[in-house]
Amino acid sequence: MNRTQSRVVQRTTLSLVPLAFALLATDALLAPDSLTAQQGLGFEASLGYQWVTGGGSTSYGEFLDGGVDGEFVIVYTRGKLRYGLGADWASYGMNAPNEAESWSNIASHLGVAFFPFEGRISPFVEVRLVNRRLRPEGDFLTDLLPPEEGELPPEEGENTSDIRVDGVTGAFLLGVDIRMTDRWWVKVSSYFSKIATSDVDLGEINLGTVDSGNVVGFRVGLFWTP
Repeated sequence: MNRTQSRVVQRTTLSLVPLAFALLATDALLAPDSLTAQQGLGFEASLGYQWVTGGGSTSYGEFLDGGVDGEFVIVYTRGKLRYGLGADWASYGMNAPNEAESWSNIASHLGVAFFPFEGRISPFVEVRLVNRRLRPEGDFLTDLLPPEEGELPPEEGENTSDIRVDGVTGAFLLGVDIRMTDRWWVKVSSYFSKIATSDVDLGEINLGTVDSGNVVGFRVGLFWTP
């Protein structure tokens, strides 16, 4: 094979690569065998990362950094809708000069996801009603909220569980389910959620009063149906 023939073969091969990817994507998107198999009860477990954002003096994004999060959801799929009840946990670091400290985020949610079409790759959109609790994980804020009458102050290093703020907000997710077997799927999603809590006064560490913020992140996990 001369040089000219070799170049023709290379160009032909390279031109077939996009076509091959397009055929694989079409088969993955249109194969009607994924969502049908997911009907009924299922379970999801995911790991991901969250960032706390939002400007303004009343935003948690002014002093909280991101953190790894985990989520577990019990779901029920009926038709093109999937209903879920779940919980997630995350630990947020703090910005300087309190980078040695952290806050925990514990949330529960009710959600409904819509799958516009089914296939080996099934995209979805989901909305959630989220109940969120934020609290510091160490004792550096103990003096901000002294114990109520009759209660003893926390011991050194004890989790200050009495310093916490709660709020109910919403969340929006975009993602895909990728079929691996008849019972197992990989789930990839990104999400946006608001933080809206009761006021917490952090004036003693020069942070003012905070009550809001945003959470953005992504998760990768597994979906299993019995």
